[in-house]
Amino acid sequence: MKWIFQIARILTGALFVFSGLVKLNDPAGFAIKLNEYFDVFADDLSQKQDSISFVLKIKNQTVSQKFPLYAFDTQKVALVSFNGDSSAGFTTSINWGNTTTLSENTVKEIPSDFTLTAFVNNKKIQYVDSLIDSASKSLAHGYIFDVSKLVKPQGWLYDFFKEAKSYALALSVFFCALEVILGFAMLFSWQMKITIAITAVLIVFFTFLTGYSAYFNKVTDCGCFGDFIKLKPWVSFKKDLILLGMVGLLILGFKFNKSIFGLRLGNKIMLGTSILTFLFGLLCYWYLPLWDFLPYKKGNDIKEIMNFVPTGQRSTDSVSIKFVMAKNSDSTTVTTQQYAEYAKKGWVFARQDRQVIVEGFKSPIHDFAIFDPTSNENLKDEMLNHSGFQVFFIVPYLEKCTVTDYKNIIEIYKFTKKLNIPFYALTSASNDAAMLFVKQHDLPFTFYAADQKMLMTMARYNPTIYLFNGAKVMDKWSGVSNPQWKDLEFYMKK
Repeated sequence: MKWIFQIARILTGALFVFSGLVKLNDPAGFAIKLNEYFDVFADDLSQKQDSISFVLKIKNQTVSQKFPLYAFDTQKVALVSFNGDSSAGFTTSINWGNTTTLSENTVKEIPSDFTLTAFVNNKKIQYVDSLIDSASKSLAHGYIFDVSKLVKPQGWLYDFFKEAKSYALALSVFFCALEVILGFAMLFSWQMKITIAITAVLIVFFTFLTGYSAYFNKVTDCGCFGDFIKLKPWVSFKKDLILLGMVGLLILGFKFNKSIFGLRLGNKIMLGTSILTFLFGLLCYWYLPLWDFLPYKKGNDIKEIMNFVPTGQRSTDSVSIKFVMAKNSDSTTVTTQQYAEYAKKGWVFARQDRQVIVEGFKSPIHDFAIFDPTSNENLKDEMLNHSGFQVFFIVPYLEKCTVTDYKNIIEIYKFTKKLNIPFYALTSASNDAAMLFVKQHDLPFTFYAADQKMLMTMARYNPTIYLFNGAKVMDKWSGVSNPQWKDLEFYMKK
């Protein structure tokens, strides 16, 4: 039992140090994973809202339909409108929140009387109406609803997980550092009673987390080893079960524990280890990961990565597509080949069922796109096929940008314009927010739009600067260590 205890102690400690360092090397990446978990828990714990039903009566016609209520709404308008003219008839439509048409019925004249009644859970609700617009050939009558009084309030757990997203980065650094510190404590046999207790609590928690993710298929990559090794939830769950068994062995064989260092020396060593561990995590955030396992790492050609398909794998999914068709009160499922035949017989398309038979290879870079904010043109090919240097200034979140003085960025932009080098400023913010940001900081360039997930993968620090040669990443810098334009010039002459 003594040797079993020592082996379990060393293996558990080594795994904790390895797992913690890999994640602490990229704390922003693990923070993204934590946000995924927070969103999943918040969504699962959210109150399932009722629907709102509208019943419109025009003379002898009655139309009704349900729409979902959303907790984030405050006020919406149910709009009844009649458009057209007396010769062609008037089209009746009802929109909920001015977005979705409820129904359309053609009438020969604008009715002088009609009623719109709303129900939640078959209970009639009160509303305030106000005339929106009227004209000789059209009428729009709007009913304003205070939706906040209709939705169910969220519980404190929902608010807790939503609020936790604001602290994801701090929690990432803390938990990753704690994992490393516990690992070294295991290896040094330091304060094993409290070390085993904290380790047991962590492993029980993460076993629940990975088991929940695996069973409900919520988060497809647990993030246990960052981007270095991606584990499926079931694999990660089995790994945590093994760790639970190891902790059980540590508890059973605790009497065989013997500290490697004396108490005072051990305390000093663990204090120094803890300080260095937290400092390592902060430096990897401020100055980007020490070991870069991301697809946009230095030296990678992103065009090659996007086009690469391993030998023996499919480039696309193999899918089975079937169509559900309806006719009167009947429905049936048909194949693609049968669709035309059934359509000729009066069957109407209801929905499409798509099943993946064999998954195709999914490139690590599959969402790369750059959109012009005015034309919405995708400039991806223009960037990927460019033969010279290119500079990217990436700000995933404008409101959280850490740069306060943009003189250096402006100088880099002027340098690229002087040499006719493409300069792409990218953000996931809306075009209005981007234009306001440019105006506030008096920037001489405009922002292009890009997918938030893509930018978060590229820029682990907000902001990050990239230097490309063609589609190859030459280097990248966080906003803490932005290069001078002279540095880029020197780099290009090498």
